[in-house]
Amino acid sequence: MKKYTIMFLCLSALVFGAVCPRVYGQGPDEGLRVKVDQMEKMLMDLKEQLEKQTETTDELKAMRDEINKISAPALPSDDFYWAKKSQDLENKGLSPIFGNQYGKSFLRRFGRNTYIGGYMDMELRFDENGGNAFRQHRLIPFIYSDVSDRVKFATEIEIEDGGPQTSGGVQGRTGELKIEFATIDFLMADWLNFRGGIILSPLGKFNLTHDSPLQDLTDRPMISRRIIPTTLSESGMGFFGTLYPTELSKLSYEIYAVNGFSAQDGTAVSGGGQSFIRGSRGSQKDDNNRNPAFVGRLAYSPFLGLEVGLSAHTGNIDEHDSNRMTIKAVDWTYQRGAFELVGEYAHASIERDGDFDAVTPNSDLYNGDMWGYYVEPRYHFMPQFLKDSAPSFFTDNSTFTAVVRLGGIDINNPTPGSANRRQTRLTPGINYRYTEDTVFKAEYQMNWENDRRDEVSNNSLVFSVATYF
Repeated sequence: MKKYTIMFLCLSALVFGAVCPRVYGQGPDEGLRVKVDQMEKMLMDLKEQLEKQTETTDELKAMRDEINKISAPALPSDDFYWAKKSQDLENKGLSPIFGNQYGKSFLRRFGRNTYIGGYMDMELRFDENGGNAFRQHRLIPFIYSDVSDRVKFATEIEIEDGGPQTSGGVQGRTGELKIEFATIDFLMADWLNFRGGIILSPLGKFNLTHDSPLQDLTDRPMISRRIIPTTLSESGMGFFGTLYPTELSKLSYEIYAVNGFSAQDGTAVSGGGQSFIRGSRGSQKDDNNRNPAFVGRLAYSPFLGLEVGLSAHTGNIDEHDSNRMTIKAVDWTYQRGAFELVGEYAHASIERDGDFDAVTPNSDLYNGDMWGYYVEPRYHFMPQFLKDSAPSFFTDNSTFTAVVRLGGIDINNPTPGSANRRQTRLTPGINYRYTEDTVFKAEYQMNWENDRRDEVSNNSLVFSVATYF
């Protein structure tokens, strides 16, 4: 319509110039020829401007369609789950830095720049040895705020097993209440940003993306409980950023100086290497070592759907600064269509001298090397007959996931006859997501100790539900 209006005005001007040539102070023939030339030039200029405007409009429409395509709900087979969670945050106007790292889901906004959300999970476990119980495991509120265009605040509060004043439940666990992380970010550029506070340590990817609604199995891998003490958070400061070597690839990093693991000074827990590492979780208030520890992770994604990460944590573990513990990890995430493969390997080395032996109980139980791994393939699917028979329950946003995890640890416990040195676990499972944020899980854990030579009745059937809110 606009194109035809412009052409009509130009033709009207041309006719006017031809009918009324004397208005322009020239003779009929000469004036007409001059005006025709002028009108032709004007038409050509307007045509060129119209073509440019049409081209720009087409580009904007293409950008809009691409944005709508990214923003529209899609089955996990169409996009990578963690990448899509990050995109959801960006669509809600939240900080992409926070979304890319933690993959949180904020559903309620308070004030101008503050968002509140969280997640909860609930478990039912049947143990082979006869034990069974309900467990309200985690209630995790978190807060995020855009303080300004460059300053961002984020925190997560962990309430486990009802809080510190409760007791009982599975194996008589006592609850706890703690700050899982609380950070102030100062954004400077894509490749360089500052972070300070109680930091969720980038030691392996699972420690960063451990939320129950994100995971397809209820229990965390053994490596993430006994080699890397998930969740590991420590007070410190450092930098993080992202670089793009090519149009398809991405290189991200985090590196921090932190208080490090709690030093062992004679009050160390006993009972094996796994208890030592978990009992040496990160210090948040102070550090009785004279030197800080360092933790960092470097992740490379050559294309969407594949990421490989390398991380390490190193620091002293005694008040004499003479014994060091270093944990190294490699993690991988691969997605192709409806198939995903995630996993992690970690190795911990612990130094020990005479002073360490003298003040630390049972120190011979956790010297040397410890290692562990897990490999977890997943497949997402949604039977069409379920969508046809019950479309209100099985929607375009719903999906099933078949998953199996193989994991193992070796904690280097040299005590003869110990059943805790080497453990292997195979966990097949299936889950149903009504939406991405809510998942119902069922799994069966099969356990073997010391290369399957010891028969221990510790297999488990586990049901759980988890959701963001």
